[in-house]
Amino acid sequence: MSANRAAASGIDFVFHDSPEPHESRVVCENIRWQRLPLPFALDHVNCWLLGEPGNQVLVDTGVAMARSREQWQLHFGQAGEDSISTPPESLLVTHFHPDHAGLAAWFAQAGSRLYGSAVEVELSRTLCGIDNETYGEHYAGWYAANGLTATQVDRVRNNANTYRLIVNPPPAEAEWTFLREGQQVDLGGETYTILVGRGHAPDMLMLYRERDHVLIAADQILPSISPNVSVMPRLQDQNPLHSFLATLDTLKQLPTDTLVLPSHGLPFRGLHARIAALEKHHEQRLEEVWQACVEPASAFDMFAVLFKRELDAQQTSFALGESLAHLHYLEQLGWLERSTHDGVIRFARVG
Repeated sequence: MSANRAAASGIDFVFHDSPEPHESRVVCENIRWQRLPLPFALDHVNCWLLGEPGNQVLVDTGVAMARSREQWQLHFGQAGEDSISTPPESLLVTHFHPDHAGLAAWFAQAGSRLYGSAVEVELSRTLCGIDNETYGEHYAGWYAANGLTATQVDRVRNNANTYRLIVNPPPAEAEWTFLREGQQVDLGGETYTILVGRGHAPDMLMLYRERDHVLIAADQILPSISPNVSVMPRLQDQNPLHSFLATLDTLKQLPTDTLVLPSHGLPFRGLHARIAALEKHHEQRLEEVWQACVEPASAFDMFAVLFKRELDAQQTSFALGESLAHLHYLEQLGWLERSTHDGVIRFARVG
């Protein structure tokens, strides 16, 4: 986002660039910023170091790949191929997605105490435990039921369990300290209130430091893109867009000068303006979907409406989930109704 566009949108970036892979940058008092590469179209994730060595908490890990481990070894001291010499005293995992939870087991093995959400950790463990054939068939059935092509169905079946390729199975429940919404906890010598984001993930942890209005927002609020909000296999929330918008409503209670530390993009102020922009974005998307359902239409039919670009394998899964999220939201409002014909679910306007 350019400086002019940022100003027009009410976003005030604290920095105009991001740390180099080898760099740890102070972003505000007692919080450092580490940026890790990702092997996706969204090519980075922000991780945060709270406090100083001796009482330090790392927030999120990056995916389980050699490049991530090498970067952490450079920061914390290299002890060997599969370890680090001075790991952070604690690790907090915000949610189950690979770029946040991928290396939790690696840090635990090195000696870091683990904090997380019971819901998110159990989901990560469940996904890691699914064998390739079951995982592939489950996703293939989901794709087929929502109108995707035979080629796309076969591809996702053959890709099988891509989650556990980049996520180490999380440690046993007994090794975690689980955090709850509204709880106050000391992390890195500071008091943070636990907030929970829903819609992007079932029970995503956010941290709010009241004394200077700092929000570690995970993926709930991003400065330049909309977080993916998806109906997905094995997620119980079948109306995640409602959950996402409800979380945005709760974040409106935070002060206007809140410093937002997002998991992707640059730290910024302008929380309320960004919330308004995200609400408007989804309002426009819902209108586009409703207009497109004058005749029965599948979630795959929504790709041409919502995603006017070529999609890779990961983006196809996200696009399907996000299309369903908007369709389900309108269905719950009573504006759309679903039917099934030839094994494909379609949605059409009511009346």
